Amino acid sequence: MKFDRAGFDREVGLRLQRARKERGITQEELASRIGMPRPSYANIESGRQRVPLDVVWRAAIVLGHSVSSLVPEPLPRQNDPLALLPVAPLAAATEALGFMSWRKSSENP
Repeated sequence: MKFDRAGFDREVGLRLQRARKERGITQEELASRIGMPRPSYANIESGRQRVPLDVVWRAAIVLGHSVSSLVPEPLPRQNDPLALLPVAPLAAATEALGFMSWRKSSENP
């Protein structure tokens, strides 16, 4: 599978920047609240630095966003049979493999 790492990092950086500005928070304040130096955070927003998952997770908490709103969704491949499955059976399949979501939806109490 081809993966555009630079494009991914730029997109996440732009989403972080947009969410941060919506909240009226400076880079300095957000970086401090998520426990990293401002220059490193600035590099993430500009797409010059890889985005660690824990940074996205901590930023999502501070910004009041979901992690999924800060990360682009992958496009399903044309011949991917899982892309055609409804979400509920896929969730049941992952639970059968031992993966449990940390938050249950209202449909699956």
